[in-house]
Amino acid sequence: MTYGYNILNVAHYNRATNTRNNLFDKPVLVNNIYYPSTEPDSINEKPVIRDYYLISVYDEDTNGDGPINNKDLRRFYHYDLDGKNKTTLIPSNYSVLGSQYDNQNDQLFIRAKLDKNDNGMLEIDEATHLFWIDLKNPKPGVRMY
Repeated sequence: MTYGYNILNVAHYNRATNTRNNLFDKPVLVNNIYYPSTEPDSINEKPVIRDYYLISVYDEDTNGDGPINNKDLRRFYHYDLDGKNKTTLIPSNYSVLGSQYDNQNDQLFIRAKLDKNDNGMLEIDEATHLFWIDLKNPKPGVRMY
């Protein structure tokens, strides 16, 4: 995992074809990147394969103040091993607040705040929900509550 904040984009470079694929079409503000490892890993002595990217970013000026920054809604995406086939894991009307990893079950729990009034800002009276993602096969998060 890499923490970003001054990272403005992420690219996948294919050495076999000598091609680069930017994961975003325009500059974004990267918060976290979970990326495939070249080293084998295990959980409870069982092999773990991470053949995908998970990226938490601010990718839109959701509040309309001009710059893209941490006052905008934070999104969470999944990409395949080649940095293609982007999937939104948390609905776009939410802003990711943080996550908790469950290493016993290889799952990720994401806390996200609902932008109930669609103004692109986080407000104190808007609900926070918990989403569950199975890291063995990441798909859009299942809302727990």
